[in-house]
Amino acid sequence: MEELKNTQFSSQEAAASSQPVRLLLHKELVGKVMVRELYNAVEDGNVDNFVGVLNQQCRKRKLSLSDIFYQVTGAGDSLLHVAAYHKGEHIAELIAHHFPELLIRRNVRGDTPLHVAVRSKNSTIVNIILSQYAIEKSNHEEMNDKEITRETNEHGDTPLHEAIHSGDVDVIKEIFCADNDVVHYLNKSRRSPLYLAVVNGNVEILNLLLEIPFPVDLPQCLGNSPLHAALLERKSDLINGILAKRPELVYLRDEDGGTPLHYAAYIGYVEGFHILLENSIDSSNQTALEGNKKGHLPIHLACKKGHVRVINDFLQHEWPINLLLNQKCQNILHVAAKNGKSKVVQYLLKNSKIDQFTINQKDNDGNTALHLASINLFPKVLYFITQDKKTDVNCSNNDGFTARDIVHLASKKQMTIRKFLANLVLKEAGALLKVNDMLSSQWQQSPRMQLSLKDLINTFLVVATLMVTVTFAAGFTVPGGVYSSDAKDPKNIGMAILADKPFFWVFTTFNMIAMYSSVIACGLMLMALIFDHKLATGATILAMCCLVLAFSTVPIAFMAAVHLVVANNYALSRTIIVIGVVYTSLILLGLFFGFFPIGIRLLLFRHVGRLVLRILIALTKYDDRPEDSLPQKENNDKDD
Repeated sequence: MEELKNTQFSSQEAAASSQPVRLLLHKELVGKVMVRELYNAVEDGNVDNFVGVLNQQCRKRKLSLSDIFYQVTGAGDSLLHVAAYHKGEHIAELIAHHFPELLIRRNVRGDTPLHVAVRSKNSTIVNIILSQYAIEKSNHEEMNDKEITRETNEHGDTPLHEAIHSGDVDVIKEIFCADNDVVHYLNKSRRSPLYLAVVNGNVEILNLLLEIPFPVDLPQCLGNSPLHAALLERKSDLINGILAKRPELVYLRDEDGGTPLHYAAYIGYVEGFHILLENSIDSSNQTALEGNKKGHLPIHLACKKGHVRVINDFLQHEWPINLLLNQKCQNILHVAAKNGKSKVVQYLLKNSKIDQFTINQKDNDGNTALHLASINLFPKVLYFITQDKKTDVNCSNNDGFTARDIVHLASKKQMTIRKFLANLVLKEAGALLKVNDMLSSQWQQSPRMQLSLKDLINTFLVVATLMVTVTFAAGFTVPGGVYSSDAKDPKNIGMAILADKPFFWVFTTFNMIAMYSSVIACGLMLMALIFDHKLATGATILAMCCLVLAFSTVPIAFMAAVHLVVANNYALSRTIIVIGVVYTSLILLGLFFGFFPIGIRLLLFRHVGRLVLRILIALTKYDDRPEDSLPQKENNDKDD
């Protein structure tokens, strides 16, 4: 090969000056595609044959040797890429020795020959490339500012990233010995080779990479922490191995300022949390009581995400519960209630360590856990807290508001089922409206509220009108029809044929009730349109009651009418009765739940009221925070 090269150029620098070395782009590949004979020669791996094909191509195509070597495949692979891929060790050594510029040449995927050699799991070629690069680096200006071990491809992967993916220990050792600092380099997915080693689960590779300490100028892991990776992959054996080899990694924090213990609590990995917690206690490093950037302890994150088993593990130790506070002086019950984690709240209230002081403890704004659940409108959380006898349901915050005051204030803006249920829970528990007059004076009805009421009236008016039309028509198109003019008895002309049937009485009676209820509702709605807001609200409530009565009687009238016309079919008539009774019962049950007087203090009614509330809360799962904001400064907690 040296003879071929000397016939074309006086020196290697002349070859380099004839065509500047630069990274090939995809658009530069046109007209420089490698011929098949040359590719096959590299693939074959016979160095003598390869030199012979080079000689032949130079003479046949009248090209210089450098022109031949700068040819690439359709994927942008140089001859060195191809040799590395097909494990042609002698050919790769020959090419790297005579044309070192190809050591940093990239293909269209951004891979250098070292990337390809690593991916092919050939430690010999990797050693050849690294050794030759170390020799030639000082002789080539374009290599002076580069480290071949730190060159990245389109995915941001260094050769060590690729080596970790391949899992070849010998290849990893070659790169690691050449440049061990690359173990902390991040790819575009923000993952380092060390992190990937944990994900792949190769203990030998991990132990090798852990030999390198973390740099002192790396205060945050930023994708490097092997402990975070082991927690995410839920590999307890690797967690123990990392702690044994690098115990200082428990102090490495992520972007949010959280330690690995924070991360374990956040994702709810109980076994990993237990290992780190025991390590924290045994080594007295106190990471269990250290906060992140927002002041949250690991136990706070577990409460926020609803991980009961993690919380249980934490509370097995003798921690001072009332001192486990975040920056807003909120305890673990505050955090769970604020985020709507009803299972956590239920567990904490049953825990003997949660005393009356903890339940009624106030944060910087004077809010108890009950206040925060009211601000964020979590009916189930409110129910569990109010059912605990140690809860002070009438406690006021710094603004003088009770929990029910907060819900009442939110309801004045716009009433929803969620707010309705929250108010019912607090009312049933005996919570008072301490500042009702002040709320009324400070918060006048907004145009939006007035517009909502008007829309509601118009909607009910349309429904009531349709109900009047339907029931009125049913009164004259009775089931079974009427006697015609050719009836034998003239007195029966126009009379209902089935008038003597018992179910006809049922049909007529309930249809009349629905008719008159709808007419009354229409009248009330029309009056509500001209009344002031207070009277309009009362008229609307009465109209709703009339519509409820109409809706509860129409199904019965319909069932009776259908039964009348199929009475001669015993099986079908009984089926209609069963279906009608079932669905009518469901409708009446729903109306009962909607209008049951929960606030009554009689013992029997209280038990029934609690049952009704629990059923309603179970049917309406409000586990997320409401979208509409509350006119309270405490609502800023939503960002936590």
